[in-house]
Amino acid sequence: MLEENLRQWIEQARKEGFEEGQVLGLQDVLLAQMTFRFGRLPVDVRRQVKEISSAQELLKLGRRVVRAKTLEDMGLG
Repeated sequence: MLEENLRQWIEQARKEGFEEGQVLGLQDVLLAQMTFRFGRLPVDVRRQVKEISSAQELLKLGRRVVRAKTLEDMGLG
């Protein structure tokens, strides 16, 4: 029983760590894309991106950066 609980806890921690790493990586890629597209980003825009904890939302913004002409077009800034 204790051993099974420990395995489940370890698996849950591993899954959460993977998801957190994925979000951090997506944030970094999105910020790099936005900097390439729009130039130096305002601090508040960088903060907004770093506060997004949903991989799906970050991916959606990543698709938006391709078509956006301004940060406002992305819903940021």
